[in-house]
Amino acid sequence: MLKAIAIKLVTLAAAGLCLLLVPPPLGLWLALAVVLAALGLIAWAVFDVNSSFWAETLWHNPAMEKCVALTFDDGPDEVFTPQVLAILREKSVPGAFFLVGQRVESSPALAREIAAQGHLLGNHSFSHGLFINFGLQARLTHEIEDCNAAIEKAAGVKPRLYRPPHGFKNPSLGDALRSLDMQVIGWQVRGFDAVARDPGRIATRVVDGAQSGGVITLHDGAGLQGSHDRSGTLDALPVIIDGLRARGFKFVRLDELLKIAPYAATQSSPTAPAN
Repeated sequence: MLKAIAIKLVTLAAAGLCLLLVPPPLGLWLALAVVLAALGLIAWAVFDVNSSFWAETLWHNPAMEKCVALTFDDGPDEVFTPQVLAILREKSVPGAFFLVGQRVESSPALAREIAAQGHLLGNHSFSHGLFINFGLQARLTHEIEDCNAAIEKAAGVKPRLYRPPHGFKNPSLGDALRSLDMQVIGWQVRGFDAVARDPGRIATRVVDGAQSGGVITLHDGAGLQGSHDRSGTLDALPVIIDGLRARGFKFVRLDELLKIAPYAATQSSPTAPAN
């Protein structure tokens, strides 16, 4: 929040000096330019999913040459998550699932099954509300804590990794995450499968766009401001796995890729499936 306050104060001071020291109309135009530049900086910091301006965000590790990590958002979904798990099991690929707390409460057994199969559980907020990314610290803290509580009750692990809905971040989120010792996870490439239904396009985006050490984002959960059908993801996933392996990539779990602890220090991490 201190950064946001500093930006506002500097912007007001700079715009005021422009108006006071520079004759009109140039002074007015310069003041307007200062304000627009500040708004542009704030917009970039909020909407750039990999910006660390408000909160440190991890999204790749180039040192992990020819390795990538698959992540999935918006589950657990009773229809689509089991099918994603079946594909990962068949292909011997580890995944990280960023879960929505309300959905964990509705499907606790499915959350347990994800962990039991060796995949990682992350926090994707409790409600995945459309405007929670613009909330104040108190609301964001509750969203994160309530989601963690649901996951811990269902699967016995307390995540340290958080992915904001849509990847947006604001100053209050940074404050909330620091107080909770949580780490933001972004992505290097995504399939846009939350809205896209063509499996060919989804697979092509990921296979062509993946880079060494990159985090890949797909969706196992339907709805939540996206489409209600994940059949495109299900059809694309085997193509993505085979295509990246053909490019020489190895799949590792997110915590191994980024060299971070995924859960609270007192808890152990279930073993990832063999690649």
